[in-house]
Amino acid sequence: MSTLKVYAYYPGCSLEGMAREAEEAFFRVAAYWNINLKEIPDWNCCGSSSAHSICHDLALKLAWRVLALCPEDTTEILTMCPSCYTRLRVGFAEALERKEEFLALFGKEPNSSWRVRHFVEVLGEKDWQKVQGSPLAGLRLAPYYGCLLFGPAKLPQEIRDGVLEEMLASLGAQVVSWRYAKQCCGTYLSIVRPDFVSEIVAKMTDEAYRLGIDALVTPCVMCQLNLEMRAKEDSFIPIFHLSEILALALKQGESSWFKRHLIDPLPLLMRKGLLP
Repeated sequence: MSTLKVYAYYPGCSLEGMAREAEEAFFRVAAYWNINLKEIPDWNCCGSSSAHSICHDLALKLAWRVLALCPEDTTEILTMCPSCYTRLRVGFAEALERKEEFLALFGKEPNSSWRVRHFVEVLGEKDWQKVQGSPLAGLRLAPYYGCLLFGPAKLPQEIRDGVLEEMLASLGAQVVSWRYAKQCCGTYLSIVRPDFVSEIVAKMTDEAYRLGIDALVTPCVMCQLNLEMRAKEDSFIPIFHLSEILALALKQGESSWFKRHLIDPLPLLMRKGLLP
């Protein structure tokens, strides 16, 4: 009988649509590290985005329903999206404060042993130095955390500062420190104020060019899309999902993932020998 921990896996809406390649890559990395995932059945939106902006109560109870659906043999809920991670953590904290209301809605109290985790946190616990060779050698990579992983301020910080840098450096990459690593890319204004967001992204990519960065690496699917979508037309700095670059380092990469990118990373990957 397996003694491996089983995580209740919450994909979230983005992973099912615009960022399928990030999820496919993560599954390869999870399999490499024997991370057992059990997808939460009949899950719904976590209440981020529109619901969060328009109706706090609706957003909260969407997150509660996800928590209530977690398989009984799991206590840790794993998600890839920083926005989902935040909404589920906030929802769980409020569920513990309003147990009777949660019980009335779902027929059971919130499990006080539940723990919402982001995949960066879980992967950061693995010993990446055991990966043979230096598969990312020759790549100058800048980690881009985005602004959600380390919030909200009212909840304890669970993500270890510097974890992206450690993983990438362990795999041989030359990690470049830059001032935009945790600054907002403007994704929530990307539709209503593209002019404003394009200016933010232009400053970031200009800095990346100045520092001679080969590519940005982010664990946030929304940031990845926004940085590509609002980049200048002549921008050629690829924006990788973290899961993609880790899968490549583990020789688990698929060239088909990168055909979904708006800025083609294939020339860089072939030049560096990461894809045939």
